[in-house]
Amino acid sequence: MKARSNYLIKRARRSSFRLPYYLLLLSITGTAPGQPTLPVSDTPFEQDVHESHPLATPAENDVRSIAVEPSGRVWAATGAGVRYLDGNDWKKPSGGAEIGPVYTVHRDASGVIWAGAWNGLYTVTPEIVSKPVIANTLISAIGEYDDSKAGKVTLVAAGPHGIWHIDGSVATRIEARTQTSIRAVLPVGRDKIWVGTASGLFLLDLSRDPVLCTRYSEPSVVLSSNISSLKALPSGEVAVGSTGGVDFYSGSTRRTSLSVKDGLPNRYVTAIAIEPAGRLWIGTRLGVARYYDHGWSLRHSRRWLQSNDVRDVAIANDGSAWIATGAGVDRIYQIKLTLQQKSDRFLEIIRARHLRPPGLIGPAVLATPGDLSKSFIEDDDNDGEHTGMYLAMESFRYATTHEATAREEAKAAFHGLLALQRVTGTNHFIARSMLPVGTAPRHEVDATYTPQQVAEMGRIELREKIIEKRWVPSADGQWLWKRDASSDEVDGHIFGYAAYYDLAADEDEKRLVAEQVDRIVGGIVDHGYVLADIDGKATRWGNWSPESLNHDPNWYEERGGNSAEMLEFLGVAYHMTHKQRYVDSARYLIEQDGYARNMLLTKFNTPSERTRVEDELMTMVYHDLLTYPIFPSVREYGEQSLENWYGSSGKDSTPFFDFVYNRFSGKRTPLGQAVEILRDWPLDMIEWTVDNSQREDISIDKTPGVDQGNLTKPVARSEMGLCNWDSEATQLVIGRNGEREDRPNDWLLAYWMGRYYDLLDGPGR
Repeated sequence: MKARSNYLIKRARRSSFRLPYYLLLLSITGTAPGQPTLPVSDTPFEQDVHESHPLATPAENDVRSIAVEPSGRVWAATGAGVRYLDGNDWKKPSGGAEIGPVYTVHRDASGVIWAGAWNGLYTVTPEIVSKPVIANTLISAIGEYDDSKAGKVTLVAAGPHGIWHIDGSVATRIEARTQTSIRAVLPVGRDKIWVGTASGLFLLDLSRDPVLCTRYSEPSVVLSSNISSLKALPSGEVAVGSTGGVDFYSGSTRRTSLSVKDGLPNRYVTAIAIEPAGRLWIGTRLGVARYYDHGWSLRHSRRWLQSNDVRDVAIANDGSAWIATGAGVDRIYQIKLTLQQKSDRFLEIIRARHLRPPGLIGPAVLATPGDLSKSFIEDDDNDGEHTGMYLAMESFRYATTHEATAREEAKAAFHGLLALQRVTGTNHFIARSMLPVGTAPRHEVDATYTPQQVAEMGRIELREKIIEKRWVPSADGQWLWKRDASSDEVDGHIFGYAAYYDLAADEDEKRLVAEQVDRIVGGIVDHGYVLADIDGKATRWGNWSPESLNHDPNWYEERGGNSAEMLEFLGVAYHMTHKQRYVDSARYLIEQDGYARNMLLTKFNTPSERTRVEDELMTMVYHDLLTYPIFPSVREYGEQSLENWYGSSGKDSTPFFDFVYNRFSGKRTPLGQAVEILRDWPLDMIEWTVDNSQREDISIDKTPGVDQGNLTKPVARSEMGLCNWDSEATQLVIGRNGEREDRPNDWLLAYWMGRYYDLLDGPGR
């Protein structure tokens, strides 16, 4: 178990760093929070999906407004003119004049598309741009009132030089005194028009002569006088967007507001749209926020939008949200999935891009950020651990479904791990990673160090092991393999072997698994409870010896976790081999060195002493420690240790952690939030960078010892960068700028473990 004392060292050790809607908690769990839960039903849920629709040039990608016809055709007002989407291609009308920069597009109740440009108001079709209905003036806003009872539509257009009522092809100027930087207009009824400007909200009463203009600008009636958008709601209310949030007016009276204090992630509202079911889409300078029944979700970053600078949102008849941004157009829509269907999609991703010879799993490095068409799998320090977790996942899947493909994939992963041991040419040691000769390693390449550098490395971390030649050719000359395997690797190997042995391996494979575990664990015992590298010395982190854990203060923080690891290894080895040496070793460590009592030291209340890396490793350890307790005392102390550990690790409802705790603690804790994490996890596994530092609905954790820039609690998985079970979910900024697609194995492992232990039901049960 790696040290907790220096958080940066722990993070650097790994080559990968990585509220949706908690409103439905009752329906998800089938019980109220805090009560025992039953297996969670796999009912279909809405999964968000994203499509990018960039235009051809920078000017065209400067999209100001968007409209959708009933047929589904999308129109965009851009810095280069009006464009429409034909399939996947953006086109401009083939006939009529090219009108240049367009500021707004609007679909009226009869289906006509209107375009407000720098030089007038037009109607447009794919075939033609009409002659201007209003000429030689900039039109920045269009609005309408559909009085279906009277069979009448009131259309209004406006710009810095006036406001016009439109009747067919006739425009009549309305004489009214408003601030001239007009952002939005909205007629309500036959003789009233709301006008949103940069300096106030105005209500025009056309029944008065002259027109009565009432200005709303005080904080008591509007969040901000800098108005951006107006939207008529089915309730008859008007939503007013501004640089302070959203106000809701009934008639001429503000009824309520939504602002940062109510959970709005960014106060600079730029657009408002509403779904038929009532969910609001609120465009902001930090993406698009959705609001429904007092719950929020935020769609921002390149996972969801080409730019966080949202200018407009339009809801299509099929429920899709079309979003105009400063870098193009995006579509967000929902599909119905069950968790098992989501699992099928993630399995397809793994098969397509994440498995490499000789059977290892890893992230896909993208030749072009965000483009999945060309990629390769790089070496990773934790190839062995992650492949072990993948082996366990496929074993749980096979035991649950009995699908032949799961057993085949598990077998391939096991032989990949077997190769990591055999390539070293030793009887016991395992490689961190291996590559075909001729493939250049990308992480921790060979290096030489001066005495001064060695001294500096020791100052930072006294346990640092100086290895100049990290990559070693195999005896057959076919492979390069990496030295200095850590306790992480052993944890992953043993976890995978145990699951495969019990759940998926046939008799011949069981014999190979038992021999492999005997080699690794036996080698650790033979070398004084350390993982000895080819130099005969312990690797930097592969140390479970009593001399270190009990008597070296530099190893004190590893005492609880590493003691649990060693007793787990011995229990698994005895389960498979029935060799007395493992019983004798465990008895010695328990009776002479207190390893069972040491396991109680796994609760870390000091933030700097705990990371998600340890939590993930301990989850695997507890699973096997309590499945194969070599003595009753191991179970007794192990259960207490699990309880201690979960006291600090369980607060975030991480599915992998929660499922193991539910299985082995004897308690049934609510799983609603853990299942919601599985549901809310994005389908897009590209490691887009997601920066939550500018959100106004969150707070920064100022607790002493917490890394600078952490959230007080995690946001929804769909609102953060990809964050596997070993990653710190409270980081403000997570991601790699779209340079990699991560493996979805962590999600799959949690899901299939939950299925196997009847914590999750399959679909239709």
